[in-house]
Amino acid sequence: MFTAKIKLSLAVLISSFVLLSPEIFPQSSVNEHSIKFSGLTTATLVGEDGVIMKTTNNGLNWDEQPSGITNVLYGNSQVSGLSLTVGETGVILRSTDAGQNWNPISKGSNTLEHLRDVELIDNLIAVVCGDNGTLLRTSDAGLTWLVITSGVTSNLNDVKFVPGGVGFVTGDNSVVLKTTDNGENWAEIDMSFTNGKINAIEAIDENNLVLVGEAGKVLLSNDGGNSWFAPMSLLYESDFNDVLFFDALNGVIVGNDGLIIRTNDGGFSWNASETVFSGDNYDFYSVSFADQDNGITIGKNGIDIYTTDGGITWLETAPDNNIGIALVSDVNMKRTTLNQNYPNPFNPSTKISYEIPYDATVSIKIYDMIGKEVASLVSGNQTAGLHTVDFNASNLSSGVYFYTLNVENGREKTNKVMRMILTK
Repeated sequence: MFTAKIKLSLAVLISSFVLLSPEIFPQSSVNEHSIKFSGLTTATLVGEDGVIMKTTNNGLNWDEQPSGITNVLYGNSQVSGLSLTVGETGVILRSTDAGQNWNPISKGSNTLEHLRDVELIDNLIAVVCGDNGTLLRTSDAGLTWLVITSGVTSNLNDVKFVPGGVGFVTGDNSVVLKTTDNGENWAEIDMSFTNGKINAIEAIDENNLVLVGEAGKVLLSNDGGNSWFAPMSLLYESDFNDVLFFDALNGVIVGNDGLIIRTNDGGFSWNASETVFSGDNYDFYSVSFADQDNGITIGKNGIDIYTTDGGITWLETAPDNNIGIALVSDVNMKRTTLNQNYPNPFNPSTKISYEIPYDATVSIKIYDMIGKEVASLVSGNQTAGLHTVDFNASNLSSGVYFYTLNVENGREKTNKVMRMILTK
């Protein structure tokens, strides 16, 4: 195994709490294929033998939800109390009470293809992808499904949507599909420059995409899939199975053989987790985060591991949220936030908004891709509350830039970074 060594000079410092319980409640010994958070401490996972497990305390306890089937379940999604899960031989299950009770869909597509993933776009529309180019779509909260023409015959493994009706599907043979109308029509993106299986896609927004797949494949795009490039000095041989970003810069990839890598510069460079897992029992298939700090990854033989520091370290014990919830609530009430600039991409002006929970010394600076400071927008004392600053980049060339927020009040110091794209 080789570890990517190159780091961007801009560091993202993430404050976190680490409260661990010496006890963990085992879930199952079957392979677990998909986990999704639907709240700060609530997550649902699905896997072999029709297993559906739910936690409301970030993994300290897991409750099995009877599925009534023994099919392998590969994907799940939740929106506003509506839950869907899909799997082997065309099975689709639906829940309307936040995953407590599940019922099979009797008016599905009648397909016997394995269904690999599902994404609820809202509380009515969802898209499912599966083997042999299978695409299904519902517009009535999963009660009935229509077959959508994909134009391909490869197995389709992952589906992801962003606001505005834009979505992506990835699959075997480096297939990538894109829709701009909430999944009614799909077009294939040209990926003829590469080959192999793509296991997952993360759409940070409609322009910024990250693909992961077999044999350490990682590809990035900042123009909605029109062009692709690989991260610097990233050399792995094991399969990457899932990727997740919890903001524009910070993300995690998980894979076989204990692989967990993370980025804090939008995917341009990656570094291995400080916790090392090795052996056949540490194949990770899915990862999900409740917020920028707290996440769970699951996989082979029911393995689950937990992080409370954004993926820097991982433990095979769940966080004790009986204490942690109170601390998280306190942090949320007093958290410094840095928002995505708007518009983004922009030309030549954009607005940057941020909120500070107390009077403090504040600085906002802009850096280019190599870490050179190109502008200083704010420097001085500011009162608690929401602030907005304008940035005019008329003197800069097109490209990716980073803006940093530094807040200090004598007792605490917070640093945050976000990425933006200037297009001329």
